[in-house]
Amino acid sequence: MDKKSELLQKIDSRQAVIGIVGMGYVGLPLAVAFAQEGFTIIGIDVNAEKVAMLNQGHSYVEDVPDNVLEPLAANGRLRATTDYAELAHVDAISICVPTPLRKTKDPDISYIINAAENIAKTEATGKLVILESTTYPGTTEEVILPRLIHNGDKVGSEFFLAFSPERIDPGRTDYTVYTTPKVIGGVTPNCLEVATALYGTIVQQPVPVSSTAAAEMVKLLENTFRA
Repeated sequence: MDKKSELLQKIDSRQAVIGIVGMGYVGLPLAVAFAQEGFTIIGIDVNAEKVAMLNQGHSYVEDVPDNVLEPLAANGRLRATTDYAELAHVDAISICVPTPLRKTKDPDISYIINAAENIAKTEATGKLVILESTTYPGTTEEVILPRLIHNGDKVGSEFFLAFSPERIDPGRTDYTVYTTPKVIGGVTPNCLEVATALYGTIVQQPVPVSSTAAAEMVKLLENTFRA
């Protein structure tokens, strides 16, 4: 069985283990949504205090109450760590790190680069990697892709890469992870297929688009409209 078919089978059977890098107001609700759907989640965060809180079932995010998080932490469906090496045991990785604006008003992508480099240390072979962080068009293929290629692995067959912008609006109960349409762009058609299959388990309306750059541009346009 090829790697795409293996991943699709694991997603369909809920046997895929999902890593979430960045357990903030974007990553934690996403992790909870996947865990409630039956997936096992490993959350990565550099903040040891937040990691300890999550493993005790205590939330620091408005949209995730303790009574939702507690059972997921108690039964091992969702656990957190500061150790990127744990990503060696996952099948899919979602990067949800912050991209604050610099003084020059361009996004600081150092957290994205750090995440990609740490993921590369565990090897991306056989995995789906999805960037959710807000950034400029071209980041997925120009910044992340070169760092994930290992020993000539080909994207779309040996590993899979996509961009699907976070659309969390903290405090909103009418637009949640489940109900907000999810734009998805893949580096290749196979990448798009696998990413759409994964998000389709928790999102009512996945919206596949032509490329990662198109998905990145959608996010910029949305932010401009909101502003």
